[in-house]
Amino acid sequence: MALVSKDEPLATSMPQLGYLILRELEGAERNRISLTTLMSKLRKRGVTQYRPIMFALMFLYATGAIEFKAPYVYRM
Repeated sequence: MALVSKDEPLATSMPQLGYLILRELEGAERNRISLTTLMSKLRKRGVTQYRPIMFALMFLYATGAIEFKAPYVYRM
């Protein structure tokens, strides 16, 4: 699987959404953010599809950049 596909918009690619997620976590209190808050902040940036967000979260988790502890996403 490629990080960026020629068939999808660059704005919803895994690295771009991963960057947006890490940026939101950087400004969050205690380097954590709830999934619902994260989704609402991404929606305000025009990201409304579920699939690219899930791929971005999996990408960040696989690289060790984030950790999940319900209901929060933590920045490592």
